Amino acid sequence: MLTLYTAVGSLQFVNVNGKPVPHVINNQKEYGMSKEELLVWSCLAFQILTYPELERLFEKNCADSGQSISLPLSHYLNRLLLRGLLVKGMGVSAVDALYRLLGTLTITPVEDRFLPRLASVFLLYTKGQVRLKDIPRLLRKTKCTPTEREVLALAGKASLSTAELLLSMERGVLIRKEEDILEKLYTSPEDTCSTLTDTVQITHAQYPILQAVSNLYLNQKILFQKI
Repeated sequence: MLTLYTAVGSLQFVNVNGKPVPHVINNQKEYGMSKEELLVWSCLAFQILTYPELERLFEKNCADSGQSISLPLSHYLNRLLLRGLLVKGMGVSAVDALYRLLGTLTITPVEDRFLPRLASVFLLYTKGQVRLKDIPRLLRKTKCTPTEREVLALAGKASLSTAELLLSMERGVLIRKEEDILEKLYTSPEDTCSTLTDTVQITHAQYPILQAVSNLYLNQKILFQKI
């Protein structure tokens, strides 16, 4: 059984008594975190990792930051899973685990702003983590595939979960606004996002769509919200 992990929400710094304090914003709610929780959450932001991969990255980031962690990774991981700031998906195959991870999560397009990207790259350059010749490549926008563009277009019109998006694209259902989701995808009064996720059967025809969603997330063009 394969288990995959990722983070939900977006990181923002909230001014508390004149000091910037990191908070994760998920579903329009603010969640404060300890420095250890922030480190774990940051490891999984725009990443999809197994536990061993997360453990290696966590240990590396701890060493790089000089941060001493008194409790094991599993302690902070379980706390963040309980708080809904991290999610996991389990499956007998990688595709199944990926779908179980992302199926109920709502897709939110990320606004691509040049100045923040430039500032981030410049900061990495001043720290010696980026070579001068690599800067143009890092500032260049990642090109989207036709399927990725279709996913972004749909997600820009309505707040769709991954399962809802797969179903709408598979059935050719036209989604123009939020109301269309309930009217065209939820055909039974008993239907919920969870039951819809269980109903959708991943087929080979849907692999490219699921891959497009994953690639957009890994390339920081979308983020996930847990409703």
